[in-house]
Amino acid sequence: MKEKSKINTLHKMAQFVMFVSSYLPLFILIVFKQMSDNSDFLTFEGLSWSGLRIFTLKFGLSTILITISIIGFIGYKLTLKNIEKNSENGVPVTVKDVKNKNSEAIGYIATYIIPFLFQKFDGWYECLSVLFLMTIIYRIYIHSSLILINPLLSVRFAIYEIEYSENDKIKNGMIISRNKSLQEEEKIKIYEIGHKLFFAKRLKQ
Repeated sequence: MKEKSKINTLHKMAQFVMFVSSYLPLFILIVFKQMSDNSDFLTFEGLSWSGLRIFTLKFGLSTILITISIIGFIGYKLTLKNIEKNSENGVPVTVKDVKNKNSEAIGYIATYIIPFLFQKFDGWYECLSVLFLMTIIYRIYIHSSLILINPLLSVRFAIYEIEYSENDKIKNGMIISRNKSLQEEEKIKIYEIGHKLFFAKRLKQ
């Protein structure tokens, strides 16, 4: 974690692995689709420039996605472990209003993931277009609340938009928490991971 303008934000590498983890289901499906569509080329006929060109064209995207998926998944696990550890230094607050945002993950899948599944990935244009578009989405992702809208996170955590009281001041933000039944007037500890983005845990009585 690093501090910038008194706001705790995830390190750039942590932001990257969180982004990759949010698209991990899509990457796995693209890999299977590309390999299925190009299964006739899954033969080894010796090393040559022609063979390397065909491999890069037909399976280059899959190779890239497999590599960053492995890095992303391992980094995702380590990032969450680090956040949960650091959350012990969070700020105690009282929840005043809470809105469940778990449905945002479904919209995320429908809007950003499903459209990719109807494309073919057997040409330079299609493969480079995916990488270019993912780069643009990544830049948007790391500067928005999308960092909490993550299908993998939604399996283990709940996502909420809350109003909370801190030192008699009412503030608001989005949180992820293992508590899947957060209620008003509940006391929690929040640890900042971005602008108005927090990791929350129950405050020990």
